[in-house]
Amino acid sequence: MWRSRIAQLTGVCSILATTSVYAWTNVTSEEAFQCATEQDDCYILDVRTPDEWRWVGHPGTNKAGVGEELEDKVANISWLVQWRNELVKNWFFLRDVETAFGIPGDDDELTLITMCRSGSRSKAAADALEAAGYTKVFNMTHGFEGARDASGYRTVNGWKVEGFPYVDNAVGAY
Repeated sequence: MWRSRIAQLTGVCSILATTSVYAWTNVTSEEAFQCATEQDDCYILDVRTPDEWRWVGHPGTNKAGVGEELEDKVANISWLVQWRNELVKNWFFLRDVETAFGIPGDDDELTLITMCRSGSRSKAAADALEAAGYTKVFNMTHGFEGARDASGYRTVNGWKVEGFPYVDNAVGAY
C-alpha cells in the first residue's frame, strides 16, 4: 500500500518539477505595441545588453517620426551584463526595475512586457519579475530580432521584421 502511494507521489513530484510555476504569458510584437501605446501603465522592458540597445536598435521613434507614441514606454534594464569578458546575470536587475517602475504592489495596473533578441533572456527576466511579486508580466515571444531563417539570418519574425518602429541610438541605454 505505502509503496504504491510513494510511487504516486513520485509521479506527481516529477510532473510538478517540470512544470513552470510562473504565470506570465507570451505576447506578440503587435500585442506588445498595442499595450504599450494604448495603456498608461504598460511598458516594454528591453532586457538586452546596452550594446544591443545602441547598435541593433530598440522600439522607439524612427527617423521618419513613426513611433512617437512609444516615447517613455520602453526601458533598457539588462538581464545579463559584461563582467571580465563574460556575460553574467545582472545581480541588480530587480533593484533597477524597482527604481524604474516601483516596488511590486505599488501599482496594481503596472504591466511589464519583457523583450530580448529572440525571446530567451526575456523569459528568465519574466520569471524573476514574477518571483519578486510583479503580477502583470508578459514575454514578447520573438523578441526584437526573432528567429533565424535557413541561412542563419534573423528574418523570420520579431519586432524589427514585423515592421514596428525602432531607432538605433544610445538614448536610454542601461
